[in-house]
Amino acid sequence: MPENIEIIRARTKDDAAVLIDRVIRAKQNNIGIILPKNSIIAASPESLKIIQQEAESIGRQLFLATENPEIKAFAKKLDISLFNPSSFQCQAKAIKRIIDILPPQSIYSEKSDPLPVLEEVEPQIYETFEKPPVSNNPDLEKNIENFYNDLVPKTFLPIPKKAFSLKGAAVLLVVVGIFSLVSVLYLLLPEANIKISAKTIPVKISIPVAVSKNASTIDLANGIIPGQYFSLSKTGHKTINLSNNQQEVISRAGGFIDIYNAYSSAPQKLIVQTRFETKDGKIFRLQNAIIVPGAKVSGAKLTPSSIRAAVLADQPGEEYNIGPSYFTIPGFKNSPKYAGFYAKSMESMASSRVVLTEETLEKSKQKLLNELIAGLENDNLNTVGGPNLKLINGASSVKIQEFNSSVPVGSIADSVNITMKIMWQAIAFNETDFKALMNYFVSHKYPDLKNFNFGDSISYPRTTKTDFKKKELFFVYNIDEVATMAIDIDNLKKELVGCNENEMRELISGKGFISSATISLWPFWVSHAPDSPGKINIIVDKN
Repeated sequence: MPENIEIIRARTKDDAAVLIDRVIRAKQNNIGIILPKNSIIAASPESLKIIQQEAESIGRQLFLATENPEIKAFAKKLDISLFNPSSFQCQAKAIKRIIDILPPQSIYSEKSDPLPVLEEVEPQIYETFEKPPVSNNPDLEKNIENFYNDLVPKTFLPIPKKAFSLKGAAVLLVVVGIFSLVSVLYLLLPEANIKISAKTIPVKISIPVAVSKNASTIDLANGIIPGQYFSLSKTGHKTINLSNNQQEVISRAGGFIDIYNAYSSAPQKLIVQTRFETKDGKIFRLQNAIIVPGAKVSGAKLTPSSIRAAVLADQPGEEYNIGPSYFTIPGFKNSPKYAGFYAKSMESMASSRVVLTEETLEKSKQKLLNELIAGLENDNLNTVGGPNLKLINGASSVKIQEFNSSVPVGSIADSVNITMKIMWQAIAFNETDFKALMNYFVSHKYPDLKNFNFGDSISYPRTTKTDFKKKELFFVYNIDEVATMAIDIDNLKKELVGCNENEMRELISGKGFISSATISLWPFWVSHAPDSPGKINIIVDKN
């Protein structure tokens, strides 16, 4: 047998995993394992081979002591040397913390009793010790002597012959106070800090989802969840203040003209920027495309039709501030239409006027539409289903039933009033039902992943198929990400309460949802988890 051998005294319930962990953390290369006669290893002797392989993989040799004949027989097959633990002279009991710092002998008389054995801990011990080096530092020796003087009970120290004094009483009070403070700190300070990395699982799955107004409950197997159908109308109005919009202020003269069709009963389209010319050659341009209605024909009589439109001067200048005038269309010159189409202005043209453009009206129209839709969603979705009722893109439609403007495009005005009535229909669903459906599909494909974490928000697909007649909505939800297994931190804290470090490691390593963990006990003298779950701090590493 080698001289330096480290003894591991196994408990009855210590299995191969526990013994391998203790072999790995041993300080000596020669390891002696003492197995009880009723050790759990006897139920599966093959586990002894696993322990031997793990020890040899890190360059350590095993020796075995046991009274169990089955374990002995199997150890011989594996060429594991047997030894008699009673042959070792050093049968030391492990004491708490620093056992190899011995108190100086000078503080005891030759007749004094030996230092009492301190509190015992788990039998994870070293059977052989090297003699500590002798220090040449007298201050260090003095500090060590003082340290052990404080540890030795008063019954082991020489009884002073000096009579009671106030000074002695004061010293006694100080000692008692320090002892009380240390006791309080011992009870209040201990805490355990544990950092855990949860196991992750790559999840990739496509799930067809059907939302139906006709479904009253969730059909997990067929991927159907109940839906809410809405069909509502809403009316609103908005005022456009043109005087505050500097883009609408024009420096060119402008106004309105009445365009006549005295040519035929067929309508005539005029594009934007069509020129209209006065008799003295001043050009004004049409601001919006229009269609001049056809003339009315009654027998051989033709009655011209007309339409009002906004025009602006082709060039800036006060000379375009003209009064009521007659206009022709230069584009129709040299054609019969030149005489059949003309225009008249009934009012004077003026510069620096504010007009309603097509762009301004369309922007205001869209803004009013969005406000009406948002109002319907907020008023109805939250009222019916609360914050969990979800309306996704493509699951609603809107139709403008009525739209009116107080003045037409091109009108000169300070403000414009618009009104709108819309018809809105939508199919919504409860997001809690959707998550339940997702968890059903994920848990069936990935049984180890009990609860799929959707994160702060769910990215729903933009492509959907909606059938408002049947009140149904269809889409496919794709999951392609790495999911983290859930950890019940509160329950884990309760399990760890009062465990020593080995029991904590064994408990955590047995959790299938934890990939790795680090344990830190504070202060340094603490060897067990606190008795209160509130003093066990568990941090989950999300990275």
